[in-house]
Amino acid sequence: MNSFRSQHYPNSRKGLRILQEYAMQYYATFNVVIMLGVLIKVISGGFGGGLVIVVVLAELAAIGLGNLLAYAKLKRNIAEIFFTQEHFSLISVYDIVYNPESKHAFPLAYANPTLSADRNQIVVHFNDQVITLHREDWDEFDLIVNWMYAR
Repeated sequence: MNSFRSQHYPNSRKGLRILQEYAMQYYATFNVVIMLGVLIKVISGGFGGGLVIVVVLAELAAIGLGNLLAYAKLKRNIAEIFFTQEHFSLISVYDIVYNPESKHAFPLAYANPTLSADRNQIVVHFNDQVITLHREDWDEFDLIVNWMYAR
């Protein structure tokens, strides 16, 4: 069995910490939008008690939405790939943190790998999904390509 880890492989197995790292960019984006809304409201002279309630509710919604988007990103980012004989398995960051026993093997014959013309990405089929692996995410990208085409 050969295993390759991507740049997305988590340094920690603490789920909340990893989730917050992935959600940080969403929190920042939503807070900029909320603060612009507050600025517009204050400039227009609408500063009152209702504004505080709206800001608190907007912050709660931003945290919830940021966490949902972070979960989706955790499931989308591939952290590890395994090759065993005629099968391979793509493990997401979500699987490593929240479901470490999840290693579903998929036949290499059905992967249908397609290497881009510039050799910087490979598109593979895995469990009814089309997944793109980028060279900048994988230190051993050339070895992965060799394994994909070795069937």
